[in-house]
Amino acid sequence: MGPEDVVELRVHGVSGTPPEAMLGDPFPTPVAGDDVARFLRAGKPVRALSNGRPRTVEAFHWGRFTSGGASRALWLVLIPFAILNLARYALLGASRFAEAVLRLLGLVLTGMLVAATAYASLELLVRQCAGTATCRAERLGFFDGWPFGAMLLVGLVPPGLVITVLWWFGRQTFLYEPKGTHHVWETRTGSLGDYAFWHTSPRTPVLRDAHVAAACAVVGVLYAGALRTEQPDRPADALSWAVVGLGAVVLGWAVGCVVMSPDRREVNSRALKWASVVYLLLAAGAATASLWRVPVEASGSVTPLAGFEAVTNTLSASAMLLLVVLLGACVRLRRSARGVELMVADKRFRPLWHGYATVVIAAVATTLAVGFSGGLAYRVVDWVGDPVPDAGRPGLVLSTSYLVGAGLWGVLAIAFPLLVAPVVAAMVRQVSSALVFAAGSVAAAAAVALRWTSASGWAFWAAVVLAGLLYAIGTVSCMRHAIGVAVREGVVADYPGRPDRPGVGKVALTQRLASAKYRYHWLLGAVALLGGVLVAAGGGLALARLAHPGWRDAPPPGLADWLSTVPARELGALGSLVVSGVVLVLLLLGVRTWQNARMRTVVGIVWDLVAFWPRLAHPICPPPYGGRATIELTSRAVRLAGHHGVGAVVLSGHSQGSVVCVAALSLLRRESERPDPADGERYIRQADAVAALRRVGLVTYGSQLQWAYSRLFPHYLGHAELARLHDDLGDRWWNVHRLTDPLGGPVQVWPETAEERLSADPKLWGVRCGNDVRLRDPEFLDPDPDVVASPLRGHSDYYDDPVFDEVVARVADAVARPRTTVVIGDLSLSGGS
Repeated sequence: MGPEDVVELRVHGVSGTPPEAMLGDPFPTPVAGDDVARFLRAGKPVRALSNGRPRTVEAFHWGRFTSGGASRALWLVLIPFAILNLARYALLGASRFAEAVLRLLGLVLTGMLVAATAYASLELLVRQCAGTATCRAERLGFFDGWPFGAMLLVGLVPPGLVITVLWWFGRQTFLYEPKGTHHVWETRTGSLGDYAFWHTSPRTPVLRDAHVAAACAVVGVLYAGALRTEQPDRPADALSWAVVGLGAVVLGWAVGCVVMSPDRREVNSRALKWASVVYLLLAAGAATASLWRVPVEASGSVTPLAGFEAVTNTLSASAMLLLVVLLGACVRLRRSARGVELMVADKRFRPLWHGYATVVIAAVATTLAVGFSGGLAYRVVDWVGDPVPDAGRPGLVLSTSYLVGAGLWGVLAIAFPLLVAPVVAAMVRQVSSALVFAAGSVAAAAAVALRWTSASGWAFWAAVVLAGLLYAIGTVSCMRHAIGVAVREGVVADYPGRPDRPGVGKVALTQRLASAKYRYHWLLGAVALLGGVLVAAGGGLALARLAHPGWRDAPPPGLADWLSTVPARELGALGSLVVSGVVLVLLLLGVRTWQNARMRTVVGIVWDLVAFWPRLAHPICPPPYGGRATIELTSRAVRLAGHHGVGAVVLSGHSQGSVVCVAALSLLRRESERPDPADGERYIRQADAVAALRRVGLVTYGSQLQWAYSRLFPHYLGHAELARLHDDLGDRWWNVHRLTDPLGGPVQVWPETAEERLSADPKLWGVRCGNDVRLRDPEFLDPDPDVVASPLRGHSDYYDDPVFDEVVARVADAVARPRTTVVIGDLSLSGGS
C-alpha cells in the first residue's frame, strides 16, 4: 500500500454483523487480529459512483467479545448489578461521595441476593417446611430422620453456591485482557483518551473481595440469629452475640474497602475475603453444633428463625436510604461548576432527566434487585405452602419485607401497562392522544380497584367499557394526528409525485415511530418513578418494622390483617408471578444460547449495552470489552497509517461501533500529546500516534452519539467532548443517518445550518446538513420495471446505499488534502450553545 491508497475500516454495532455482510464478500481474507478480535479484508475494492476512486475495505469484527459462549448469557440473571454499574458513568462529573454511595448501594444489592437465597433455604425450607411433619412428608421427604443441625448444614449449600458464583464471575477484570502494559489513571474518573482507563481496572479486585466478604458476613449473621430462636435447651445468648459481633467486624471491614479505598492497590482485600470465609464456616459450624438436636417432629407451624426479619428489613431500608442520599449527591453535583457547564449545553446534548440519570438508572437497578429477591422467597413459599404474615396461622410465615415487596411489584405489574399507551403517544408528540389514553388508563385502574371492593357489578363493567372506548378514541386520534400529516408531507417532498401512491403511508408511519428515539428516556423514567415509589414504600415499611417495639414478635398494628386480605394476596401472587416470569425468561435466554446462534446475538446485544464500561461501581457484572475493542482498533489504525503507509484510513462505525471509533480517536489524540516515557514502556509511540492522526478520518452512521450517549454519559461523551473531536477533525468527520432509523440520528447538525443535496447520481441522493447526511429510506419509491425495489432499511445496511460510498469518498479526500476548518452553526470548543 502507498500514500495514494484509501482503507475504510468498518466497525459493526451491537448486533455483531458478520464480516461477510459488512464487506459484501462471502470469503473475506483475515489480515490481522486473533480468533476473538479479527480484521478481515474484502477481495475487491469499492468505488464511489461520483469520482470512481477505489478504496480497500476492512472489517473489525469484535462480536465474539460478547455474543459467544452460553455461560455469558447467564449474566443476564444478574442484570441489576450491571445496570447499577452503568449508573456510575451517568454522573455529571467527579464526585467521590456519589461514587461511594453507588458502590455501597451495590453492596446492599449483593446482600439482598444472598439474604434471599439463605432465607429461602434456611428459613422456609429447612426450618418451616422440614421442621413440620406434614410439609416435610409432602415436599422434603428425604429429610426424614435427619437431625435439625444436619439440615441446617445442608441449608448452607444454596447461599454458598451463590457466594461461589459471585466470586467466580467477578474474577475476570476483563473478558479479554487488553494488550500493552499497565499504567496509572491520568484522572480519578478516567476518560476515553486515557489508555489506563481502558487497560487497567485496579478497583475491581478490591470490590469483588469486599462483596464476597459482605455476602459471607450476611449469611454468618443469619446463622448467629438462628442461635437465638425460641427452642428447648437454647444456647446462651453470649454465643449468638459473639458470632454477630464477629460478623459486624467483617462487614465493617468490607464496607470500609468499598467506601474508602476502592482504588488503592495496597488494600489487603484478599485477607478480608479469606477471613470472611473462615467466619462463615465458624458461624455455620456453631449453629449446626448447637442446634443439632432441635425437635423436628412438629405437626403445626414452627417459630421462625430469629434474625431473618431484621436482616431483610435492614437491607430494604438501606436500599431506600441510599437512593435518597444518592439523589442528594446528584443535586449537589448538578449545582457544581461542572454540572452547570453540562446543563447549559445545546439542548440536543443536554443530560437526560435534567442531570439525574444516575438516580434514575440506580432506581431501576434497585427495583429489579428487590423484585428478584422477593420473587425468589415468594415462589419458594408458593411451592411448599401458603404465605402468611405472622405465626399462629396455617401456612409458612413470610418476612414482611418480602410480602410487601411482592405486593408492590403486583401494583407495578398493573400500573406499568396502563402507562405504556399514554407515554408512547407522548413520545411520538401526540399530546391530545396521550391525554385520551391517560383518561382510559385511569378508567382501567378504577375498574381494577372496583374488582376488590363491594361496589355493584355495573360500576366495574361501566369502568371497563369506558376504558375501552377511550383507548379506541385514542387509537383513532393517533392515526389522524396533525403530526402524522406533517410527516407524510415531508415524505412526499422527498419522493415527488402523487401523495396517495403505495408506500408513502408506510414510510411516514416508520418515520413517526422512529422519531420516538428522542423520547425513549420517558418510558425508562416512568419505570424508574414507579420503581422508586416501590422501593420507598418497601423501605419505609421496613423502617417502621424495625422501629416497632415488638418487631421480633409481630408486625406493626393492622399490617398483618391487611396482608391477609384478598387484594394483598392477589397483588403479592401477581407480583411474584411477574418477577418469576422475568427471571425465567432470562434463564431461558441463557439456555437457548446453547442451541441458537440468533439467540446468542440477541443476548450479545444486551451484553454490549451494559458491558462497554469498566466495572467501577459493582464487580459482579459482565467483564468489559470496551478496552480491548478500543485498543485493538487504535492499534490497527496506527499500523495502517504508519507501517503500511496508507494515505487515508477512514474509521467507519455503525451504531455502537461509532462509540468504539470515537473512543479510539480520543485515545489516539491523547497518545499524540503524551511524550514517550524514559523506559520506553509504551504500546503506541508518540510519533506513530501523531502520524496516524494526520491520516485518519471518521464516518459514523446509525449512531446514538447525540441523542443518547452524549446525554446519558455527559462527562465522557458530552457536547464538549464531541465538539473537541469535531474541531480536530473538521471535514474529516461526517455522520450519516435516516429518518426511519429507530436508533440512529444526527450527531453534529444544528438548526442554523443550511440543507443541500449530496448526490451519488441523479436518482440517488441524500440531504446534507453541515457534516450530517440524511439518506432517503427507501432510496426510491417508484422503481423502474427493470430495477429491484428498494427496501426500508431503518437501522441496517447503510453500506448498501450508494450515497454512503460518496460520504466515505468525501472524508477520504478531506484526509488527503490540507486541513480546512469547518464551522457548523455556533459549535465551539467550550461546548456552549
